[in-house]
Order: sequence, then C-alpha cells, then structure tokens
Amino acid sequence: MALSLQTADEEAESLSERRTILVVDDDTQIREMLQDCLEEYGFSVLTATDGVEACALFMKESARIDLVVSDMLMPKMNGFYAYKVMCRVKPGLKAILVSGYPNGVKMAGDGNINIPEFMSKPISPKGLIMKIQEMLDNA
Repeated sequence: MALSLQTADEEAESLSERRTILVVDDDTQIREMLQDCLEEYGFSVLTATDGVEACALFMKESARIDLVVSDMLMPKMNGFYAYKVMCRVKPGLKAILVSGYPNGVKMAGDGNINIPEFMSKPISPKGLIMKIQEMLDNA
C-alpha cells in the first residue's frame, strides 16, 4: 500500500488541475462563498453577478472556462438562458445550474437543450466539489 505524502495544497491542486470555473449568482454572499470554496480546492474562478455579465465574460474567456456554476433565477437574464447563449459559443459546455426552487429546471421551460446537472440550494461545498470533479473527470 502506497503512502501519499501530498500536502493539502498539493492534493487540491491535483484535484482541480488548475481548471477554471465561472460562478454566476446575484447573491454576493453565495457568490463569494462559492469562489472561496473553489479557490481553496485549487480552481481558478471567474465570477459574474447575473446572466448578462456572465455571457459577456464568457465571450472573452470561453477558451479557458471548463465549467459554469450558475444560479437559475437572476435579474436581467436567468442562468438557463445564459447557459444556452454560452453553448452557442462552446457546444457541450459543462454546467451546474442551482436553484432554491425544487422545480428550477422545469421553470426554464426549454426541452431543446440538455442541462448536465442541477443542484438544489442550499448546496454543500463538499457536494459541489464532488459533482464538479465528477463532471470534469468525465469530460
């Protein structure tokens, strides 16, 4: 049996492989908590406050964004529609859409696009990290 001598920082770095996550949420506390959590695990994180800002940032940074974590219901543009716009630029984009409403995905009302994952709020940092890692490992 091999003994791992990795430090916590090295383990986090190997888990994330310096991948970039775009976090979109209109709630500042949630956005900052997600950013801190993801950065603690070694991910590079970009943030946006709504779907419009997320799409503008995505247009500039799409080549480096590996996955999007977005709230579903936000002012200006909801997370589902923002995801659809981003998929036009990067088909097959990995995403986790999050909502405090149990039927958040159904509320989006579009069966023409496949949402890879949906999580209900509140989400646990550990659960989110596990889901992200699973999605990126299956890429």
